[in-house]
Amino acid sequence: MAIKYKKFEPTEYVMKIRRGNVIQQGLGLSFFYNTMTTSMMVLPATAFDTGFVYDDIMTSDFQKINVQGDISYTIADYEKAASMVDFSYKGIKKEYDNILFEAKQKMAKRIMNLTKVYITKYLSTKNIREAIVSADELAEALKAALKTDETIQEFGLQIIAISILGITPQPDTRRALEAATREEILKQQDDAVYKRRNCAIEQERAIKENELNTEIKIAEKEKEKHEKNMETKRMMQEKQAELDAKKIANDIRLEEENRKLVDLQTENEKKKSDAKAYDSEVLLGTFAGVDTEIIKALAVSGMDSRSLIAKAFVEIGDKADKIGVLNVSPDLLETLTKN
Repeated sequence: MAIKYKKFEPTEYVMKIRRGNVIQQGLGLSFFYNTMTTSMMVLPATAFDTGFVYDDIMTSDFQKINVQGDISYTIADYEKAASMVDFSYKGIKKEYDNILFEAKQKMAKRIMNLTKVYITKYLSTKNIREAIVSADELAEALKAALKTDETIQEFGLQIIAISILGITPQPDTRRALEAATREEILKQQDDAVYKRRNCAIEQERAIKENELNTEIKIAEKEKEKHEKNMETKRMMQEKQAELDAKKIANDIRLEEENRKLVDLQTENEKKKSDAKAYDSEVLLGTFAGVDTEIIKALAVSGMDSRSLIAKAFVEIGDKADKIGVLNVSPDLLETLTKN
């Protein structure tokens, strides 16, 4: 039977062709067609994923590295894709699956070839150390390059996402890098230890310097204090010397005044003595011609009993050579001295 009915899935883009011209196209179409005069092309509207592994990429320092990644893409222009790759559909699913597989292989191969070219070009500017850590940068550069590539556009494809899963060196290179990195880490560790020790020494030096500066300042303060004390002591000594000088001057003045006073007192005493001598001389002159017995009588008349007894004993003493023995008892003395 030449007339058939076909209903396609929404994820399938169908192009209905008659006599070499597309008479109907779209997603998920359903229609009757004549198998004798009508042909169809069915393109998947879903995205495809393809992985890649390159083990012969050379860096700028001539080291081979392995690059592994994944690319997701889809068909953006169905007419261009249909003109470049066979997506013919003849109503037999198994046969179409084989055609679709070959179409995917062809598109993936073209993308992989371009990918390797761009990866090689990018990593050839990096040394081995820079290359193995440039996964993110490589993915961005590769995505930008493929989006603008003419071949990709001619195939009607669109790059959705690119992931770089790994950039690894060759085993020998990896071991050498690990050894070099290990040595670098150890060197950094030694440098860190040296820096810590140097920092500790520097801090200790700063502390010692601060202590020394503090001691110097303290010594300067002590010197200033000592000089101030000496100055104060000197001023006090000068003040004391002034006071002592004033005291000595005052003492000299007082001694001068005392000397003048003594001289005056001596002169007065001399004058008194001269006056007494004059009186005595006048008195003696007065009594020069008077009988001694009269004078004694006058003297006795004015004496008390004790003076008279004393005078009597004086006279007895004067005539001791004429008296043999004289006994005076204490009772007699007591009686004689009573008033």
